[in-house]
Amino acid sequence: MSGQGGFDRRMVLTGAAAVGLAGTARAGLPAQWEALARDPTGSASPDSVQERRKAARARVAALEALSLQSLDRDTGVVLASVLHGARSEATLADFAQGDGNSVYPVTYRAGQHTQVAAGKASVTEIDFETGRIAADTANGIAQPDFLLRRALLAVEAAHAQAQGGVKAALESQIVALTAQLAVAGDRPGVSRLPGGRDYYAAQLGLALSSSIDTGAAMKAARKRIDAIWDELDESLKAQGLKSGPAHERLQRFARDPRYLYPQSDSGRNRMVADMNLMLVDSIARLPQAFDPETVPPSQVERMSAADEAAGVQGKRSGTSYIIDQRRMRDRPSWTLPSVVHHELYPGHMLPPAVRPAPLSALQGRYGGAAYGEGWPVYAETVAAEIGALDTWPLARIGFLHWQAFRMARVVADIGLHTENWSRAEAVRTLTRLQGGPIYFITIDEDIDRMCLAPGVNAAQGLSTLDFSAKRAAASKLPGFDVKAFHRAAMAWGPLSPDGFAAALKA
Repeated sequence: MSGQGGFDRRMVLTGAAAVGLAGTARAGLPAQWEALARDPTGSASPDSVQERRKAARARVAALEALSLQSLDRDTGVVLASVLHGARSEATLADFAQGDGNSVYPVTYRAGQHTQVAAGKASVTEIDFETGRIAADTANGIAQPDFLLRRALLAVEAAHAQAQGGVKAALESQIVALTAQLAVAGDRPGVSRLPGGRDYYAAQLGLALSSSIDTGAAMKAARKRIDAIWDELDESLKAQGLKSGPAHERLQRFARDPRYLYPQSDSGRNRMVADMNLMLVDSIARLPQAFDPETVPPSQVERMSAADEAAGVQGKRSGTSYIIDQRRMRDRPSWTLPSVVHHELYPGHMLPPAVRPAPLSALQGRYGGAAYGEGWPVYAETVAAEIGALDTWPLARIGFLHWQAFRMARVVADIGLHTENWSRAEAVRTLTRLQGGPIYFITIDEDIDRMCLAPGVNAAQGLSTLDFSAKRAAASKLPGFDVKAFHRAAMAWGPLSPDGFAAALKA
């Protein structure tokens, strides 16, 4: 992975000097910088697509011009964090397929058909989408057939609800999607598209906002997975599960009734109460690895019956985590500590407590999503290091289970899009490497989403691996201070690997 070197002495200072290293609040970026993050239009018209492509090229030119100027420390860190993402987005503008990070104009998850139920669908925009579908088909650009069938079902369902001009426009879109289905193949990755390998590299570069060698990334993720499963194998044997492949044993263990909460009101209350005890314990341990911070009151809360019935997934709201408890029998108690560490502290909730300045819109656009999951997954490993798993029996197995899931996604994403995997191969590999489905998404659905958003899942896992790699390198230097390291990771907002390297030198 790129950007793992570049440490200097200031990064490993201890005491008050270390706090000062990254403790200064980042000033808000100038308005002209924030304006660069905005697209000129959201329309699907051909002219609007070209406007966005022109804006992507102008944006990177403006950022590159700024890189030649003398910048203050904070602005320099932000620039380092976003520049590669902007360059990647400009590269994507040179491809016939896609529009920014969106590969296909209409999918089962995106398009005007999703606005029909709310009465917000636009006839004009539906027609623009249909025109793009037809143009893609003529240029040999199509979704894999299994995704096209899902898109058709979604558009047909919207068509059944629609009226008037919207209904007629969706009927034309169904015709265009059906025509594309007739010539579509079943290979899921973007490597089959014109310039597909370079296209994937640009999509991954946009998502991570740092350069990456996919072969090296695949090797690093597999190495981490091998270590995870070596430990899981021994842990499962210690629980009496000695026969069969380790991933199948893990699934048997997940069904052990001794570790399942009752599917009842009292069971839900007990799960939430246990998770709040885990949270209190985790917060008490934070000073071992982080500078003392005043964290706002936080808690795990039950989801409302209405949201649960509507299929709402677990979500953060303010400083609370609202847990989805629809399928209690799929949430073994040993999986929950790492959920607390990921969703609350030291995961998603700690960076906002450290960072007093508002987020940069540019950072949100370039690499923000990768950091947004990469940091919490890395934070799970820190929670394990400071003993936050020790109080809860078998929580280490749950921690390894979640880590395997994140690293398996890196392997599957890169394999799908650079190694010409079939969908079946991707499903088999992901099932084996992560130990079966996790709570909030099935294997099949995860693969389908990877096909539609190439590089996104890989970027999240690679962000985690970058934190670990940089820490491993820094810890070899005399006087290394893990608290200073973590403050540098959070004080500037979402940082790409390139941005974090700059932060460590600032």
